[in-house]
Amino acid sequence: MLFMLLYSDMKEVASGCIPWRRMKNGTVEVLMVLRTGGYWEFPKGKQEKGETDGETALRELKEETNLKGELSTEHPISLKYSFSRNGVKVDKQVKFFMCEVGLKSKVSIEKKEVTDYIWLPVEDIEQKATYPQVKEAAREACKRLSV
Repeated sequence: MLFMLLYSDMKEVASGCIPWRRMKNGTVEVLMVLRTGGYWEFPKGKQEKGETDGETALRELKEETNLKGELSTEHPISLKYSFSRNGVKVDKQVKFFMCEVGLKSKVSIEKKEVTDYIWLPVEDIEQKATYPQVKEAAREACKRLSV
């Protein structure tokens, strides 16, 4: 039985934000974070017991960037993908919420999971994203932000 538990597929649920701000000149910028593993993506994390998807997204945004924002009322961008962790297949579902943050909001990263951040013009986020599923979320974010 222990063998089956160790080697069966795992399922993970995570939520995150695609933080954006509108500059005074009307352009839109989106925040991306550099993970300690060396890849660029949006702030996100695993759901804690009793949290809604939106609560998880806002908590992770605050923990990783010290930003607060307002979630869009649109449906989140939902992604499903699989990867291997220590030889075990992980099926992951992630929901990204569009999240407007204030123009004067200051980012302060927590160094445990995130090593850097960058504000990019919305049309550049797909190119910056490291993994295909993040690129997919970036493409949808561009559509939603009318770029």
